[in-house]
Amino acid sequence: MVSESIQQDGSWRRLWGVSAYRLLIAAAIAVLVQLPFSKSILDIDAHNHPLIVLTLVAAGISLFYILFLLMRFPGQTRWHIWLQVLMDTVLVLLLLRYGGGINGPFSILPFLLLVSVASLLRGRGAFLFVWVLLLLLVLESLQGGMTSVHPLLGQLFIYILALVAVAVLADSLVRSLDRDHRLALQRDQELFNLNVLNREIVEHMDVGVLVLDKHNRVILSNPIARKLSGYRFWGNVPVALDLVQARLAAMLIKNHGNDTEVLVPLGPEDPALRDQTPSLMVRKITLPGSPYRLLLLRDASVLRAMEREAQLAALGRLAANIAHEIRNPLSVIRHAANLLDESMENASSRHLFEILERETVRINAIVESVLEMARPGPAHLEPIALSSWLPKLIVQLQADPQLADMHVLVQDIPMSLLIYADPAQLRQVVWNLLHNTAQYAVDEDGLVRVEISAERYGKEQIMLTLRDFGPGIRPEVMERIFEPFFTTNSRGTGLGLPVVRELIQMNNGQVLCENHPECGAIFKIFLPCWDPHEEAA
Repeated sequence: MVSESIQQDGSWRRLWGVSAYRLLIAAAIAVLVQLPFSKSILDIDAHNHPLIVLTLVAAGISLFYILFLLMRFPGQTRWHIWLQVLMDTVLVLLLLRYGGGINGPFSILPFLLLVSVASLLRGRGAFLFVWVLLLLLVLESLQGGMTSVHPLLGQLFIYILALVAVAVLADSLVRSLDRDHRLALQRDQELFNLNVLNREIVEHMDVGVLVLDKHNRVILSNPIARKLSGYRFWGNVPVALDLVQARLAAMLIKNHGNDTEVLVPLGPEDPALRDQTPSLMVRKITLPGSPYRLLLLRDASVLRAMEREAQLAALGRLAANIAHEIRNPLSVIRHAANLLDESMENASSRHLFEILERETVRINAIVESVLEMARPGPAHLEPIALSSWLPKLIVQLQADPQLADMHVLVQDIPMSLLIYADPAQLRQVVWNLLHNTAQYAVDEDGLVRVEISAERYGKEQIMLTLRDFGPGIRPEVMERIFEPFFTTNSRGTGLGLPVVRELIQMNNGQVLCENHPECGAIFKIFLPCWDPHEEAA
């Protein structure tokens, strides 16, 4: 459909062009014939009244055709083409007849007619018209028209050969122009499709892309680059890079001709604040032979987090392998210590075995935590009613001597709040969080207080909140609390909170930590909710 529309549009432009040339030629001939000295210019009889009338009629028909027919029937191009060819043929033959034939001043008109017909008809239709026109010209020349001047046969033969040659050349030229036009349209369509594809690729890339021209203006950008740059006034016109982000422009000037990746801080240039201020990893790519350049932008904090995650994953695998190798010898040591303790009668020596027992239990707990974090079991999800499940859980957990003195307040939770999680893994999460609170959240009165609440968060999640009333968490510690083996307690393992995060993620949730504006820390656990009506549906 598109190619047909383009082809019809091209035919329509040719119709307008041929009509305009016909009107110009007809008007020029009419003016020349009407001049008093037309006999000396055109070598015609000054009293040749039919020729004078014919030129005026030709000019009038040409003007009428442009002003009325093309305006009245703009869609029927094929009908217009044949109408033009027929009309031009009749006018040319009449002008030849009353203007002296091929010996007269209008002998050039058949050549122009052949060129216009080749442009309009194209192919076999044009050549068929050539032979019809030649036949009519021969008959007209042999009759002599009104001039009674018969051309020589040699002159007529050469004239016919010239007409055939012009027809062949005109057809060849028109075919070549058509082929070039089709190739140009095809190339334009390919370039358009390629540009659309490139824009889609750039729009969906996971890195920021800025395309710069030779004047350092941004002519193309994707959503990630627009977000990372911080510029808010994007439009459809090029914008100078120093307006988008002055530090990027300074980096471009400083690293002229260098395609390496550099770190560009967007905040205060203080090395101590590098992890707290936004910064970009920027790579400049110069395109050979092109005035355009690319800037690839990536969030440095995200890259650092990914690098840290990779390091922690490798460390976790290593720790799991080590823990697995330690567990068996540790069991042997503990069993041997128990046997020695039974055969030992010295009370002072028994104290040493108590220390050995306590530390082996501690090491075994660390090993179990590492293995649990590295290779946790699959989550068995089921609906849990927090309003009844949480209070029972707190009573069970406070049987632990370390949690017995903790003041835990469970806020009123609506009975309709049902989370979809593994009860055993969620129990481990709460136990780890309460043990962490018991170690680090002692308030000014020497008490450990915790408030637990739950509320719906959006349409598909429930937020479970645990708040303590301790001194809170320092900012430099807050960033690393979920890292394995990171702890500020000399006797801590640094595995409680990493296990919490791992278990929550296995239950399709997320855990966040922040300081309360008044005092203490808040752990927010987001878990999917369960709707019995949706389950039934």
